[in-house]
Amino acid sequence: MAALPKGLNDAEVQRLVDSLGWEGPSARRAAAMVRCALDLGLRSGEIANLGPDDIDWQAGTITLRRTKSRREDSLPLPPTTGRAIVDYLLHERPRSASRAVFVRRVAPSDRPLGADCVRKTIRQAYARAGLPYTRAHLLRHTMASRLLASGSSLKEVADVLRHRSLNTTLIYAKLDSRNLTAVALPWPGGAA
Repeated sequence: MAALPKGLNDAEVQRLVDSLGWEGPSARRAAAMVRCALDLGLRSGEIANLGPDDIDWQAGTITLRRTKSRREDSLPLPPTTGRAIVDYLLHERPRSASRAVFVRRVAPSDRPLGADCVRKTIRQAYARAGLPYTRAHLLRHTMASRLLASGSSLKEVADVLRHRSLNTTLIYAKLDSRNLTAVALPWPGGAA
């Protein structure tokens, strides 16, 4: 009987996306990280662990090698996410010997960011957008909700979120009002 997973509504998603164009020393890095969470449903640790070899620009895919489930997964790279990453790599990422995509902006810049920095960056993006949220994981829930609203099945949501078990994804069945109305029984005593 877990609570409904909270996600951003369409207006809040738009406010978040609109806020990504701010000017600042880490603006492009922040935009790329938010896009990875919003468009791909990546966890903070998965974003922090991305390496340049994990992105196949020709095929338009991103491979996750160090995931929570300790397996390798390949996902399509949405153009908006790819453009945000390229913008960061070309215009903002400091020179670094690190094999991480996202590195520290200040010395020592040869160190990759940690998951805590990714979460902090997403919290700051919420604040810039005027949203009252603090949890980075909320963007995974948002992605799942958007997939269901667009007609994806629970199995497809499970695949995109890389859940090992479909049971983990069943919490999103509560959000699938399109399919829930199809199986709902009439209210007792209601009009026939």
